[in-house]
Amino acid sequence: MSSEKIQLWFLVNANKLYVAAAIFGAIFILIWGDASQWEYEEDKNHFSTFFSSIDSRISFMRHGYSGTSLRVVLNFDAEGLTLDEIKSITPKYKYLILERICNDLETLEILEDGYYFDVDLRDTSSEHMFKNYFNLIVKHERCVT
Repeated sequence: MSSEKIQLWFLVNANKLYVAAAIFGAIFILIWGDASQWEYEEDKNHFSTFFSSIDSRISFMRHGYSGTSLRVVLNFDAEGLTLDEIKSITPKYKYLILERICNDLETLEILEDGYYFDVDLRDTSSEHMFKNYFNLIVKHERCVT
């Protein structure tokens, strides 16, 4: 076949090739799934277990990457706690979350790769208002010093 015939064939069959590629892509995703979604779900399950192991009152809400930031949102159920216990939440859980991140090999690898954790601990147990206990930024330097 000469190059002119090949070019003509592609021009005539271009729409069929696009349709075939789209169908193949759709079948591929249906059979094997979306790898980025799998990775997100895997990370979600890992972080849920990772942070809820600190205290049963902590529940993992969501996470996401933004540049080099790994943003994590945690809820804290303060229902039934006294005022003195609520006042101790911020210093106590800042320390516990920092220690948990800095003493885990997987999270240290994330930090060594140049990312940092941006963790919010929120109280959603209040009937009338949303309360953010703290925002904790954890960079690699903070864990090694």
